[in-house]
Formats: sequence, structure tokens, C-alpha cells
Amino acid sequence: MACEERKLYGLDRLRETLVVAEATAKTMRANRSEETGLELRLRRALWAAGLRGYRKNDRRLIGKPDVYVPRARLCVFVHGCFWHGCERCARKLKPATNRAFWEAKITRNRTRDAEVRSMLEADGYRVLVYWECEVKERLEAIVAEVLTATAG
Repeated sequence: MACEERKLYGLDRLRETLVVAEATAKTMRANRSEETGLELRLRRALWAAGLRGYRKNDRRLIGKPDVYVPRARLCVFVHGCFWHGCERCARKLKPATNRAFWEAKITRNRTRDAEVRSMLEADGYRVLVYWECEVKERLEAIVAEVLTATAG
């Protein structure tokens, strides 16, 4: 009997055709999804501004918000510009290799982000989304926005 080939769909099909340099693979594996430098920077600034009682990456909520303030029912997400497809940074962050794979992955991330946001809002949560470039450029203003959202 001949060995039957399995059918591959979506990203798995793209993944089968890619050859990734070991250095690139190692770098990508080192990227974290939680406790990123941006999350830490935002949380430290929120703590310094006096915000207490928040949870980080609460797994009980859909999408595991980076910061969740239960008493205000507020979810804050910090999206990495590359991973979530920032419109402002799009020209600078186009992948040079394996473009089809990365474009499909980023599109899937954006779709998931929109679904998570709509589900949280449907459940009565307020959602704030900030981009990596925003956190770097205007951290104090973001902290003020979060504090205002928790007060109201």
C-alpha cells in the first residue's frame, strides 16, 4: 500500500514550503507573548501612577488582556506592531523572507484581535488597545487614559 499524503491547509501548507535559517528560528522562538518589555513598562508606569488591583494576562478572560482592572471591567491590550500589523508601521515592518507565511499569520492575528475585542465588549467590558509605537511615544498620555477609564 502506498503511503497516503496528508492534506495541509492554511498556515500549515505554507509552513511545509518554508526553509527558515536556524538563527531566524531561534530568534522567533525567543519572542514572548507575555511579560514583554512593553507590558512591563506600561504596568510599571500604571503602578507608579497609583493604579492598584489590576491583574496581568488573566486567563479567565478571552484574549488574556495584558492588564485587566476588575473593578472597572477594563481590559488593556498592548499590541506589538509587527505581530499585529500596525497600520502606522506597516511599511517599515514588511518581512523580507517568507512573506506569504507572515502576511497570513498577521492577517489571522488581526482577525482574532477584532473577534476578541467584540466578544469582550459584548460581555460588558471596556477595551483599550495600544500599539507598541504608541507606548514608546506617549506612555504618560496612555497612563492618564487608563486612569481616566478606571475612574469612570
